[in-house]
Amino acid sequence: MEHLPIFSKSQNLALLSHNRKCDLINGFWPYLGLKVEDYIEEDYVDFLGYIDAVGTGLWPYRQSFAIQDVKGLLVIVANLRRYQNSVRETLVGEVMKNLSTSTTPEHVARSLEIAARLWLGINVASKSLSVGPNYPRGSRIEWPADRTLAEVISKQLSNKASWAPIDEFSLDESFTAVNLKNICRLRIQWTHNLADHLRMKGLRGRRSLFIYRHKILLVNHLRDPNPTIIDPSILEEAIRTLDLLFPFGDSKSADFLETEGVHFYSISSGGPRPYDLDEFIHWRNHLAQLLRILHGPPETATQTLTDTRNLSQFATLWVAIFGVFALTILFGILATVYSIKSYRVALGSYNLALTAACHEFPVLPHCQRL
Repeated sequence: MEHLPIFSKSQNLALLSHNRKCDLINGFWPYLGLKVEDYIEEDYVDFLGYIDAVGTGLWPYRQSFAIQDVKGLLVIVANLRRYQNSVRETLVGEVMKNLSTSTTPEHVARSLEIAARLWLGINVASKSLSVGPNYPRGSRIEWPADRTLAEVISKQLSNKASWAPIDEFSLDESFTAVNLKNICRLRIQWTHNLADHLRMKGLRGRRSLFIYRHKILLVNHLRDPNPTIIDPSILEEAIRTLDLLFPFGDSKSADFLETEGVHFYSISSGGPRPYDLDEFIHWRNHLAQLLRILHGPPETATQTLTDTRNLSQFATLWVAIFGVFALTILFGILATVYSIKSYRVALGSYNLALTAACHEFPVLPHCQRL
């Protein structure tokens, strides 16, 4: 990874050879031991594109970081893994031992956060250290100097955990992202931040649903034989939610992902499809809310007109609409016909009255022209 910059105006890691791509991926997850013959381009295209996007967005601010190339980034990732039980201040000190004396603790702390962001797929971005573009739609995780990275991530993601009862609906095969989009008119927004996975935003009938797009990161972290910064139960559950929303073998889901340019459809956990919300803890509330929207009444007039979940109600509604439309046209035609007839009767009455008047008063001006 020598001489490969992190920050660039037009970085494109997709152009690297498969050998260098494998070196990069093994740098993030050395226990994978990924070989060229096992490398699947589609599995990593979104991850490489994410690195490109972050590096391009931060290129004007590159001097605010202690590292400038991918090799340095991977060294930081190795330190995050090795010292995952250390607070940020300790980690900064360990990293600074191998850097020039002119490097500031702020530059190192900022480099730790960008490495964590790319490696974990979670937006670790403290406000006091943040530089570059700000994306207000997404959430961020603060990493105080006296806390470990595992602690702040666990606190953020464990807030999702809930055992709230939800017995009305089951996780049947209709519960897919495509149906949520087509039936409930949810706008699917893809996020690089696991903390925003399945979060909804917006008013009734105009909601956006955020879905995490880096399934391969979840799978790779779950393969780690050593304790991970992200709790394995969170990783497993996030993977299962993606399998649930985009079921393998569903052509509509495959077509939708292809249209969206998201490449995780071929990455499957291989586990059975969940059928009960009791199988979820961390994203239980989010799934329950989506189920209520999917099985609840339409929220907008457009959704009402296109909702085919209950075919009898759908047919009744459209029969009524067409019935009213047909009656409106019919009454309009009848009104037009009778208006013409009324005009002709009135015209005949007028001519008759005029003839009678001329017979009695032949000197009238109108009578002279008859």
